[in-house]
Amino acid sequence: MVSPGHAVVMSRAGGTYRVYRDGEVLAASLRGRVKHGAEERVLVGDRVTLELHRDGSVTIEGVEDRKSLLRRRSPGKRRGVRAVAANVDQVVVVGSVREPQWDPYLVDRFLAVSEANQLPVLLVINKSDLAVGPAGSAGSADLAAPYEAAGYEVVRTSARTGEGLATLHRRLGGRASVFTGPTGVGKSSLLNALQPGLKLRTREVSARSGAGRHTTVTAEMHLFEPDGFVIDTPGLRDIGLWGLEPLDVVHAFPEIARLAPECRFDNCRHLGEPRCAVEAASARGAVVPSRLWSYRQLLREALEAARPWS
Repeated sequence: MVSPGHAVVMSRAGGTYRVYRDGEVLAASLRGRVKHGAEERVLVGDRVTLELHRDGSVTIEGVEDRKSLLRRRSPGKRRGVRAVAANVDQVVVVGSVREPQWDPYLVDRFLAVSEANQLPVLLVINKSDLAVGPAGSAGSADLAAPYEAAGYEVVRTSARTGEGLATLHRRLGGRASVFTGPTGVGKSSLLNALQPGLKLRTREVSARSGAGRHTTVTAEMHLFEPDGFVIDTPGLRDIGLWGLEPLDVVHAFPEIARLAPECRFDNCRHLGEPRCAVEAASARGAVVPSRLWSYRQLLREALEAARPWS
């Protein structure tokens, strides 16, 4: 994962970076010219060149070209785009069956941001031991169905029972994987179960609101033995779809994008236009209603963002 003589950025706290190089983790600072010359700040996942000084200090001398970048819109009312991590191989979107309750619209937003960044996605349905249904685990199977139909790989997991952990462990090997998803779905607990030495902080879901509590406050990379990395990200109660033009939203929903060429009109937005192939597919059950609803909500958001200022 890391070339000899080079390092990868694991985390940042103020002006100090934790970097992994040749089997050890070092504390480094930025060289002045890197501070003033970079278009974007040094990110978790960046591959960097180092200089080790006689006094024992370490400086980052340069940042290598990035092969990928995970970005999302800045949270709250702030405008712009926030870069989360660099050189990502895949995004692992985690949702929970319960505590907090599975939210298909919020899960769809995380998937859409991954698609917008053109990154492979793995969907994890966590806390499968809390599923309720006539066949025990049928609850989590029902949650997975819309996403498997759309072409996503889905893994059902439980840190408590061990379900799915071996499958997920194999899927993380040899890759740099970003873990993301709503607050409180158990990302840190899941990573601790996959590799106990991580010892990531965890907290219980709020009994009053049913919402998760933040444990991770900034993106942080960890070694995932034997040859991978995992990047834990802050839990989010909501997430903005960044930088998509209205006509590009469809590409964030693969099952809708596959049907779009069959619509009567080339510029069909799948909002109820005549002879819309997506609408017809939804009517016969080939497109899950919750996915179409999420698409339409995000499209309306993109249309609103594209409106000129009055």
